[in-house]
Amino acid sequence: MIRIRIQAGLFFCEFGALVASLAMLSGCVGLVKANNAPLSVALSASPRVVHPGGSTTLTIKATGALQIILTNNVDNTTVSLPANGGMVGVSPSKTTSYTATATGNNQTAAAETLVIVNPGVVNHVLFLMQENRTFDSYFGMLNPYRKANNFERADDGKLYDVDGVDDKLTKIANSDDQGQSFGLFKLTSTCIDDDSSAWLQSYGDVNRFDYKVDRAILMDGFVHTAEGFAQFCNQTNQNGQPNCPGLGAFTDTAGQRAMGYYDQGYLNYYYFMASQFALSDRWFSPVSSESVPNRIATMTGGTTQGLVHDPGSEDHLTQQLNIPTIFQELDSAHVSWKIYYSSTQDQCLVTATNCPGPGVGVNKLPATTFENFAYSAQYIYSKSSIHPTCVPPTQNSGTAVGDPANSFCIDPTHVAPLTQLFTDIKSATLPSFSYIEPGYSNDDEHPGSNQSILKGQLSTATIINALMASPSWQDSVLFFSYDEGGGPYDHVPPVSGHSNDNTDPSLGITTDISSIAVNPDGFNPCVAPGGVPTVHCDLNPGNLALGQFPDPGANPADAPAQQGFAAQLGFRLPNMIVSPFSRRHYVSHSPMDHTAVIKFVENRFIGPGAHLTNRDAAQPDLAEFFDFQNVPWANPPIPPAGTPVPNGNDPNCHAANMGP
Repeated sequence: MIRIRIQAGLFFCEFGALVASLAMLSGCVGLVKANNAPLSVALSASPRVVHPGGSTTLTIKATGALQIILTNNVDNTTVSLPANGGMVGVSPSKTTSYTATATGNNQTAAAETLVIVNPGVVNHVLFLMQENRTFDSYFGMLNPYRKANNFERADDGKLYDVDGVDDKLTKIANSDDQGQSFGLFKLTSTCIDDDSSAWLQSYGDVNRFDYKVDRAILMDGFVHTAEGFAQFCNQTNQNGQPNCPGLGAFTDTAGQRAMGYYDQGYLNYYYFMASQFALSDRWFSPVSSESVPNRIATMTGGTTQGLVHDPGSEDHLTQQLNIPTIFQELDSAHVSWKIYYSSTQDQCLVTATNCPGPGVGVNKLPATTFENFAYSAQYIYSKSSIHPTCVPPTQNSGTAVGDPANSFCIDPTHVAPLTQLFTDIKSATLPSFSYIEPGYSNDDEHPGSNQSILKGQLSTATIINALMASPSWQDSVLFFSYDEGGGPYDHVPPVSGHSNDNTDPSLGITTDISSIAVNPDGFNPCVAPGGVPTVHCDLNPGNLALGQFPDPGANPADAPAQQGFAAQLGFRLPNMIVSPFSRRHYVSHSPMDHTAVIKFVENRFIGPGAHLTNRDAAQPDLAEFFDFQNVPWANPPIPPAGTPVPNGNDPNCHAANMGP
C-alpha cells in the first residue's frame, strides 16, 4: 500500500514501514500538490495479483477531500467516489495502474497502485464431443453469418474466411444409383434419417467403392451410401426382423439427405460461439469409420490397433482392449483426470427426472467408451461373482453417484455423472483433464435417433455457459467437436496428397493432410481369421456372389492394406476452442485431428516429449489458437437472447419428417 501524508510542510511517501522525505526521495508517486492542509489519500488493491478474468477490490481512503476520482492507465474510464473514499471492484484484462486523485481546499493528492494480471495459465482442459456431423453440414454457411455480423476480423487485424459451401452451392452434386443428381440444399427439419459412416461406407463416400492406392478422390459417394443404407434398413432379415432395429422406417430412400446443411436458423448458438472463439476448418476425425473406433482412437492418441468396426455391437468382442490411453499416461504423471457421463447404457440421462425410475434397467453401467479398455476395470465395473463387493477406491453406485436403482462399482474421483461436472465447474474443482461423454441417443445430435439437433445444441450450451459463468473460466480451455462425420457431405478430401476443385485456393489453405495422416503404430487393418474378429483384425472379406462388398484393406491392392490407417482419415468436423485465451474470430487452416487435443494435454501437463503414438506426436501444438498474454475473452461473450432456440425442441421433428 502507498500512503501520502503531509507533516510540517514536508511531503512524505509511506511504503509499508518505510518512510522517506522528499529531501531524500526524488519524485514521490502519490502526491502532486498540497497547500499545507491535512489532505491525504490512500489506495490499495486486494489481491494485487490476479489471473486473467479475475477480480480485485480497490480500497480508497481519504481525509480532507471534497472529491475523489479513480482512473486507470488502460482506458478513459473514471469513477467518482465519496469524499472519504470507498471500495470498488475491478476485473482488469491486463496489468493495470489505478490512480485515486483527491481534491479539496485548493489541494490535490494522488495515490497509485498496480494490479498485476499474470499471463494466462491453463490448468484445466475439457473435451466435449457430440455425434456424427461434418463441417459442411453444420458450419458450411459460417462465412455469410460472419460477414453479416462483422465477425471476420480477428484480433491480429486480419480478415479470416471459413472454407465452407456458401460459394459452392451450385457447383457440388452427388448422384444416386438411378442417375438422379442432388445438389446441396438447406434442411428444413431438425431431425433427419440416419446415415452410415462405417469403414466401408466412409471409403465409398470419398470415391464410390474404389480403394486402390492411385484412386481418384471425387467426394461423390455420399448420396450413393445414404441411399443404400436406407434401402437396406427398410428391409428385413431372414428371420423377418428389421435389418436396422431401432431406426424405424426411412423416409429418404434416395439418399438426398446426405447433401443437406444447416445454418444459423437452427444452429444460432453454435454459429454465434464459433464466430466469437477460434475454430479450425481442417479438423478431421482420426479414423475413416464410425463413432466407437474414433472415440477409441481419440483416447489412445490415434490407434485402434487394427480395429475398424465397433468392438462391442459389431465385432461382439468380450475381451477388453489393452491399448494405452491418455488416462494411463496422466496417471503415470500423477495428473488428475475425470470422465463425465451423461447417460447409462439403457439411454437414461443422468440429468433427467426418470433416471433412475420406472423402466430403467438395473446394473446398467454408464455409457462411456472408456469401458472398452481393460484399464477401466479399476475405476468402473459391474458387480458379479468375481466382484461381489466394491474394491476401494471404487464405491457402490448408489452412494457414490446417487444411482440406487443400479448396482455397479465406480470411482467417483475418475468417473462421474454429468451433474458432478456442473458442481466441479461451479466450485472450481475441475481436474486437469475432463472428458465429457454426451447423452447417447438423447441429446448427442446423432441423425436418425428421433431427436432434434436443438436438444443437443441446448445441452452443449448448458455446459459452455456454466463454464463461462464460473470461477473455473479463468484458467480453462474447452475443446468442442464431433466424434466423426456420420455420413453427411463434406467437400474436403481426408486423403493425403489430394485436393479437389472445390477446395478454395484463395484462402491460402494447406490442403494436403500428409503432415498429420501418419500411421499411429505398426498395426494395419486385417481380415478376421475364419471370419471371427480378434482385438486386432476385423475386416470383412466380403462375398460378391451375395452382393457383399469386401472391406477396404481386404484386398492387398487397397490403400489401407498398403498404407494402413494413414491412407484416409475421417471427414472434417465442426469445432470451436472455448477459453478466455481463445483468439477472437480466428480461423485456422492447419490440418489436425482429435489427437491434437491429446497432444495439447500432454504438452501442458506432462511435457513436450510425451506422446502415445506417432499420430498424436505429429499433430500441431495448437498454439495458434491462443493469446495467453492479452487474454481476449477474460470477460466471456454473452450469447444473444433466444440463443440457443428455447427448450431445444422442434415440433416438426418426428418420424414422418426425417427426410429432406
